[in-house]
Amino acid sequence: MIKVGPVQVITPTWAGVAILRCVAITDEANQQLVHAVKKRSRSIAESLRGLGDDELHHPSELPEWSRLTIACHLRFGAGALSRMTRSALQGVPVAYYPEGREAQRPRTLVPLPGESPQDVVESLALLSEELNQEWSALDPAAWGVDVVEPLANRDLGPVPLGSLPLLRLTEVEVHGADLGLNLGDWSEIFISTVLPMRLEWLNIRRANHRAFDTELDGSWLLVATDGPTYRVSVNGTKVESRPASPHTQARAVIEATSRDLLALLLGRALRTPPVMMGDIAFGQSFSGAFPGP
Repeated sequence: MIKVGPVQVITPTWAGVAILRCVAITDEANQQLVHAVKKRSRSIAESLRGLGDDELHHPSELPEWSRLTIACHLRFGAGALSRMTRSALQGVPVAYYPEGREAQRPRTLVPLPGESPQDVVESLALLSEELNQEWSALDPAAWGVDVVEPLANRDLGPVPLGSLPLLRLTEVEVHGADLGLNLGDWSEIFISTVLPMRLEWLNIRRANHRAFDTELDGSWLLVATDGPTYRVSVNGTKVESRPASPHTQARAVIEATSRDLLALLLGRALRTPPVMMGDIAFGQSFSGAFPGP
């Protein structure tokens, strides 16, 4: 496996939630997402339950984070999304971080006072199951209800309730792999749903121009050998990402599986080095221009 760019933390703000309002997810696909969240969450909990305290404190594959840090992060996310689901259905404004991201987030990454590492794991398992039960019980119409944040505490912006399973699946799939516990690779529903969304999201991102100068403005053709092809171009500060033919002209071509193209976009390890054609140096600049997550 090869690393591309820095490994970063996946949180609900990574996903460019504005684009989620434009992503059509069918009822059947939504059920598949909820099932995938349940399956991955249970796998994480069972794997963590088999570890001792020293192993839970062991560094994860996410720099500066232990496995316990990831468990705390996922534990808070499960509780937050459950709370947001209930509030949205009741028409009550709700925030992912009620006390504000900057003030509250650091405390969510460590155990509560007097809480043991095993307590964290059990709490993660319990809150994950509660979230799964709530989502499994929702009827199709409920997923269209908007989650609205308090005016004084905006973070995600208004998003449909139906977008939350996709955000949660991203967290548990990617951070599950970060644990380094051989939980298995990312699910097909995760890859097939998130890859096109991430490619569309590039349209509302700015390229990281600290990574290259104006001479490197140009286009990359991202070709999934088992999925979509997109042409991503940069002209000054303008970014455009559009579906394309595998034969579309571009300064550089990056060819890989859908799974590995998604890893490239998320700043995670690729299982197989991508095939690059055209201007190789420019092709290699992609992850610097668009660092994950």
